[in-house]
Amino acid sequence: MKKTLVILAVSVLCILAAVGGVTLAIGSDKVLSMVGLSKAAPADGADDEQAQDHAGAEHGDEADAGAHGVSEIDPGDMPVIPFPEIIVNVTDTGINGRQSSRFLKLNMLMVYDDTREGADRLVAREIYLRDTFQDFLRQLHVSDLRGSQGLALIKTELLRRARAVGHTEAPVEILIADMVVQ
Repeated sequence: MKKTLVILAVSVLCILAAVGGVTLAIGSDKVLSMVGLSKAAPADGADDEQAQDHAGAEHGDEADAGAHGVSEIDPGDMPVIPFPEIIVNVTDTGINGRQSSRFLKLNMLMVYDDTREGADRLVAREIYLRDTFQDFLRQLHVSDLRGSQGLALIKTELLRRARAVGHTEAPVEILIADMVVQ
C-alpha cells in the first residue's frame, strides 16, 4: 500500500512539473487556451487593428491625434540616431553556481520624433545616452537576455532611459540591429 502511494505521488509530481514546464515555455495564456479556459488572441493581430479602427471611428480625429498615444507622423519619416557598437560585460551563473563574465555586443539605433519639444537635445546628449545605456547593460545577467522577453526588456529600458536623459518624449523606438552574447 505504501509503495503504491509513493508511485502515485511521484506520478502526480511529474505531471505537475511537466505542466509547469510547458507553462513557462509557451506562456500561461496559451496553456489556458489549450485547455479551453481562455480565448486565445489571434496570431495576426486582426482584431487589434479592427479595434483601433473602431476606436478611431468612434472618437474621430481625437484618437488619431494622440488620445491613445499614437503619433500622426509616419515612423518611416522620423530621423534616427545610430549608436556606435556597445560591448559590455554581463554576468552569467554556471551549472555549478559559479559566476563568470560574458560579453554582450549590441548595435542599435534610436528613432525619435523631431517635431516634439526637446528633440534637438537628443543629438547633443548622444554621449550621455550611450553612457546611460552602458550602465544599464552592465547590470544585466545573461538570463535577462534570453528570448523575446529579454529583447523587449532591453528595448523598453533603453527607451525609458533615453527619454529621461533627454528630458523629452521624443524618443519613439529603440531598434536593435545585432545583439550577441558570447
